[in-house]
Amino acid sequence: MSAEAAAAGKEKIMTLISSDLEKFEVEESAARESRTIGNMIEDSCADNDIPLPNVNARILAKVIVYCRKHAAARGGADGGDAEPTAATNKASEDELKTFYAEFVKVDQAHPL
Repeated sequence: MSAEAAAAGKEKIMTLISSDLEKFEVEESAARESRTIGNMIEDSCADNDIPLPNVNARILAKVIVYCRKHAAARGGADGGDAEPTAATNKASEDELKTFYAEFVKVDQAHPL
């Protein structure tokens, strides 16, 4: 089905399952941004459903946001084949810096 999805221009969707059994649908390019999940995919340890017993839903949601942003910055989300220019690299770096500044603003009232 992966080849069919690629031929149709659609990316394969993976389901990540948190320790509290919440399910998250994620594009494969974003899931591969995580080394752990990427290794599981490469080692054929996971088809579509990937259980993550050590990660709760709140943390997994943040990880997914981070991975999607990085997949998009790499061109994984739009499939851009063009070589990046210095200007687009600089814009991407600036966008990621802004993203990081907002991303780390979390509620500190509850300990991890």
